[in-house]
Amino acid sequence: MRMIIRARLTHLLGILILPCIALVSLPQNAHQLPQKVKREPLPAPTFYLVLREGQCWSYGMDVRGASNLPAGAIIDLGLADFHDDGWTEYSEVVNATVGEDGHFAATISPKRDITLPDNVIITATFGTVYHHQPQNVLKAVGNHGENLDDLGNPQAESVSGFNTILSTIARGRSCGP
Repeated sequence: MRMIIRARLTHLLGILILPCIALVSLPQNAHQLPQKVKREPLPAPTFYLVLREGQCWSYGMDVRGASNLPAGAIIDLGLADFHDDGWTEYSEVVNATVGEDGHFAATISPKRDITLPDNVIITATFGTVYHHQPQNVLKAVGNHGENLDDLGNPQAESVSGFNTILSTIARGRSCGP
């Protein structure tokens, strides 16, 4: 009878035993959907604004967003479009406030007798120059928004009098027929 070489025996055991160990360690119900793990939010390297269109109605568009600006920060939202000759504003500015969870939402109504174009642009702007922001917001971003441009923030830009603002856009659908 031939002796089995130790390396070959180890190989055979690996082929036979490891799959059995893997099968035993599987959850009882392998078809169960994965559960979300609750975790602390990751820190952002700078301040940001993110927008998303919600429901579109004949009377306007629900817009929601998220930001790591402090709770209470006031965000300006609007509907617009850009053409060769510049921006066309389709709504008045609507204010939304960042909540404790970092989210904000508002319904933006178009100006009277206007049908929104397909792929209307949703605009969001935050700045200390536009509103009297709460004290906790000013403490974080600075009285003139000077802390908004850390690490060359791509959403930050300078406006009159050495003020820094954040702005972003998102595409929305038409609310027309």
